[in-house]
Amino acid sequence: MKYSAEEVRQISKLIKKKARDIYTEKSAREEKIKSLALKDYKIIHFATHGFIDEQVPLRSSLLLTLDQDPTEDGFFQAREIYNTDLDAKLVVLSACQTGRGKLERGEGVMGLSRAFLYAGAESVVASLWSINDKATSVFMKYFYKGLGQGLTKEEALQKAKLDMIESEYRHPFFWAPFVLNGDAHGAIKIEEPSFWERIF
Repeated sequence: MKYSAEEVRQISKLIKKKARDIYTEKSAREEKIKSLALKDYKIIHFATHGFIDEQVPLRSSLLLTLDQDPTEDGFFQAREIYNTDLDAKLVVLSACQTGRGKLERGEGVMGLSRAFLYAGAESVVASLWSINDKATSVFMKYFYKGLGQGLTKEEALQKAKLDMIESEYRHPFFWAPFVLNGDAHGAIKIEEPSFWERIF
């Protein structure tokens, strides 16, 4: 996605360098993600493509970089996410249709959001339809800015949507697909950078 790197760059400006790890392009490989102690991360943000299988929801995936000698196939599937050990306050799935899945009677929607919640995430931000790459990078900047200001997750999401209405991306197509699943009320303390870190 053309603007996913810009999205990550803008978000990273809002968080102290010592409090973040960034994996983009060639470093954003499935084997790398699986090698990390994801249980130690408070926020996990994926800016990538999503593949949703509404017939076999365990095959729904986040698409990661595939290198020349892969030990993995580059598809971080829901079945693998279920077996991941998380303790995240928030997982953000900045990709198309990540909030969709197969509706199971008595269970709800089975898909990526459900997999991350089962794995231990307190809440998941996901999208209900195909998203605009450029507009999403702007939306996520607003969302993380709200979190940095001490807003709860639901307040930050609401404020980001209101900010989008005041921008060139005012049409609901650009901001309405993002929904919050799980715990919506908690605030997340983000270690904000100093003035000097923002410059250099």
